[in-house]
Amino acid sequence: MKKWWALLAAKVIALIALHILLVFWINGFFPKERMGRDLAYTFALFGADMLVFVIGYALWADQKYRCRSCLTRLRMPLAIGNWSHVTLFGPAPRLEWICPFGHGTMSEVEAKLSGTEYDHWQKNDTDFWRAFEDAWRKD
Repeated sequence: MKKWWALLAAKVIALIALHILLVFWINGFFPKERMGRDLAYTFALFGADMLVFVIGYALWADQKYRCRSCLTRLRMPLAIGNWSHVTLFGPAPRLEWICPFGHGTMSEVEAKLSGTEYDHWQKNDTDFWRAFEDAWRKD
């Protein structure tokens, strides 16, 4: 879990550094204190801010689907639930993403219809295959 937070911190620091570099680069082309008076300068700063926002969103989307232990991308999405069986107060269908090395799974709500539904990371036991033992037994 510490690796996951360290990677997120590194991404945030790189994003802040990119933003500072873009602002200094834009300020090199224009005279001082032009914000709000010069339309080209204002749009250049607006474009830099939007670029940093879009890159930040892409970095967060990448970070969300990474394993909390080994930082590999989560794979094999599995749909749990069915929209035809959802009642008014029933749970919405979920997607479960799994770490290919068996460190854990992330359960993600397909449609966040209320503000109380969050993604949930569940760390697996040391014996990853224990969860699948019942599927192999024939009674």
